Order: sequence, then C-alpha cells, then structure tokens
Amino acid sequence: MSVITMAEIEAGVATTPDPVRQARYAQALAAVRHEYRDRIAPIGEPEAAAYLTVHKTLKAAGTSIDPPDALIAATALANGWTVATRNVKHMARTGALVVNPWEQQL
Repeated sequence: MSVITMAEIEAGVATTPDPVRQARYAQALAAVRHEYRDRIAPIGEPEAAAYLTVHKTLKAAGTSIDPPDALIAATALANGWTVATRNVKHMARTGALVVNPWEQQL
C-alpha cells in the first residue's frame, strides 16, 4: 500500500464531521496501519522517478492529475503493482495497471 494512500485515508478521517463516526474510522485506520505495517511503501527514488514520468506524460497529453493520485500510480508503477480504485478512468491515464475491485473479480 502506498504511504500516500494512508495519508489520503487519514485526511478523510480527520475531516469527518461526526465525532462518533470519526472515532470509528480512526480505529479502522489504526487496524489497517497495524495489518499493513510492513507493507506500506514509502516514496523513494524509484517512485519519484515514476512520478516524474507520469507527470510529464500527462502534461504532454494536455491532461492533469492530482499529485496524490499521481504518486499512488507512481508507487504502483515503480513496484510492479496494480492500483485498486473505483476511479479506473482517471487512474488508467497514468499507465499503471488498474482494477476496480468493486466491479471485477480479482
């Protein structure tokens, strides 16, 4: 899992207006952090190089992507992983292999 994915989840938890729901989400995030503690990929040199490629390619095509999404895609590209997302159309432009686990059998 990309460290950027974890950050995006944490941002979502922090902006949850209902304190009860926010606490429940925070507990779920803590459980995910524990479960994936040895499998959270940082942004290192290979991921940064892949990010630059994604950014340049999309810019040359006249399109853009939010930096967090580009970093998630770059992490997948640098590590030979698949991005699991509901936003297949958006992420597919990055060149990363993308799957929507809510619609497809894995």
